[in-house]
Amino acid sequence: MQIGKKKITFKMSAAYVAKLALLTALAFALYMAKFNLPFMFPGFLEMQFSELPALLAGFSMGPVAGVLVVLLKCAIKLPLTSTAFVGELTDMLLGVMLVLPAAVIYRLKKDKKHALIGLGVGTLLATLAAVLVNRYISVPFFTELYVDGNFDAIVGMCSAIYPGATADTFYSFYLGLGVVPFNLLRYIIMGLLTFLLYKRLSKILHWEGESLRKGLSGEFESGSEEETAELAGRVADTLKGGETIVLEGDLGAGKTTFTKGLAKALGVTEEVTSPTFTIMNVYEGGRLPLCHLDMYRLENADEAEELGLFDTVPDNAVKVIEWNKFTDLTGRIINVKISLEGEHDRLFVVTDSADEKEHRAAHGRAKAEESAVGR
Repeated sequence: MQIGKKKITFKMSAAYVAKLALLTALAFALYMAKFNLPFMFPGFLEMQFSELPALLAGFSMGPVAGVLVVLLKCAIKLPLTSTAFVGELTDMLLGVMLVLPAAVIYRLKKDKKHALIGLGVGTLLATLAAVLVNRYISVPFFTELYVDGNFDAIVGMCSAIYPGATADTFYSFYLGLGVVPFNLLRYIIMGLLTFLLYKRLSKILHWEGESLRKGLSGEFESGSEEETAELAGRVADTLKGGETIVLEGDLGAGKTTFTKGLAKALGVTEEVTSPTFTIMNVYEGGRLPLCHLDMYRLENADEAEELGLFDTVPDNAVKVIEWNKFTDLTGRIINVKISLEGEHDRLFVVTDSADEKEHRAAHGRAKAEESAVGR
């Protein structure tokens, strides 16, 4: 799918399928947990929040995933229908009208502003769709199927809520005082829950299988400075001091943005700026000292040694190097390669030497176990 210059894709990986299945199961459970608010709305307007997992899927995995959760949870419900499929098909339509625009707008730029805009647009479109569907599909169908076309019976069912309603004025009461506030309330609650829960569940929602289970290494997508800072914070959580982080990427890829996120996660309160002209900046106010080195203007590693750049850097400092020219780095090396995927999107490929060391050690243990069994 492509909107303007923004291309929307999805990956059908094992992790994608697992998350999709989990969120669909949760959506179905919430779909079955319906309840009424008889003091406010007619009894056949049932409150449920099954689009919440779909919104989380749309924000974390893309619009396609969000729509799939909506369609799948309604499809699972079809064999249990009590409305000859009309209720489930209506919920499919309204769910897509809520989730799709919200996920697409957030996908265009992943920040709080666009999250709120997306949720707002989805809420308005889904509420408008609910008015049209109830007026021209749901109520007429319910009238014909359950009360043999006796519209006065429908009016009577709502007399406790709308005592002044007649057959001629019923839709004004029902749509204006029932459908619109009911759906606005439901969608606003789900929007607030999505806004509050999404970042707290981010690590689970962005789980990509093997790479997150066994270490830091892996591929990570970012659509905003906030998500880049979140990834940098994840790297910072693993640092104990003395590590070297090598940043690779074109000009404007986001190397300094990543470093700012890393510094903030380490507790640095100073303003972090690019050391393009100063060559190296050192920040010592955080949990660990942070050394930020830009070697773009250096011919080679020997020039860094001649300048004595590291003479006053603490041994436990975390070194972040842009445009690296060293060939003999030792200790734990974290390579972060940043690729531009669009105006706002970045792909981070993280390679952690600690993961590779653990992988080799695990492979050695497995070989030793095989040999022991064979003896």
